[in-house]
Amino acid sequence: MPRAFQVVVDCRNPDLMAEFWAYALDYRVQDPPDGQPSWLEFQRAKGFPAEEVAEFASVVEPDGDGRICFLGVPEGKQGKNRLHLDIQATAPGDDLAERIAKVDALVAQLCARGGTVARTGRERGQYFVTMADVEGNEFCVH
Repeated sequence: MPRAFQVVVDCRNPDLMAEFWAYALDYRVQDPPDGQPSWLEFQRAKGFPAEEVAEFASVVEPDGDGRICFLGVPEGKQGKNRLHLDIQATAPGDDLAERIAKVDALVAQLCARGGTVARTGRERGQYFVTMADVEGNEFCVH
């Protein structure tokens, strides 16, 4: 049986990252459980020791189990990502002009929310844009 997993991203501002990635992936920002007003309050209500309480936020698939957690850390990003996400903006069967238009449209929307374009490329018949999120983590839009 496959193991369940989540992706965890270290970051300075978990709430900002969650908002950006919820939009980018058509996910939703996950609410804290038990009617708590925040994840910090949830941890405190559960009795976590003060030194173990962490600032974080997460996004989840609207109808599935996929989850990305954004964990607050004091240091900023350094160096190139060794792992990145690829966002599929196109559909199977789209011709090159349709792929370019769909990718460019999503890229423009993500730039309006704080993302930045690093480069545009074509490889193996693909059109893609390499971007950085609001904290500089690289990802691609295909």
